[in-house]
Amino acid sequence: MAQRDASTIQTAHDWANRYESGNTPWDLGGPHPELALRLQDGRLAPPREGARVLVPGAGRGHDALALARRGWDVTAIDVVEALSGTLGPALERYGGRFLVVDALTYEDEPFELLFDHTFFCAISPDVREEWGRRAAALVAPSGHYAALMFPVGRPAAEGGPPYGMDATAVTTALGAEFRRLDESGLERPAPGRPWRE
Repeated sequence: MAQRDASTIQTAHDWANRYESGNTPWDLGGPHPELALRLQDGRLAPPREGARVLVPGAGRGHDALALARRGWDVTAIDVVEALSGTLGPALERYGGRFLVVDALTYEDEPFELLFDHTFFCAISPDVREEWGRRAAALVAPSGHYAALMFPVGRPAAEGGPPYGMDATAVTTALGAEFRRLDESGLERPAPGRPWRE
């Protein structure tokens, strides 16, 4: 039996304080360039009308809104209540929704796509398998879990943001119910990020 170390767990209050103080270095001010490119060229087009996508740890919702504008039925979730005032109404204009909820306990009908930009790197390694089980329940059979790995290759001693990750960490957490399809470098670098993605 193991107990989670409370000192490693970021609380909703911690995340809310970061947004309130503007300490959000992961926020690019718009959708990730790779997401924008793949939406534009059709590689991330909805497979059918009304196809559903979940965006955990949605933050200010740049990625969620980009997906919604391209026809995805978006559900964006985050633990920061203050984000709902702007993101909620913005998503509703495109038929989407924003929910204040913990992704590790969130339940819903399966989604065709789960889009993870800076969520996995923000959860403690001791709950990653828990997230993998939750993701397996949230992604429909033959659905996809798309993850931008950030930051790749950053020395563990440098920490953040707040935890490192790579494709192996994600596929290990997701388990045998998922099969890795692609692990390629970005076609466009994200502005202001020195580490590989």
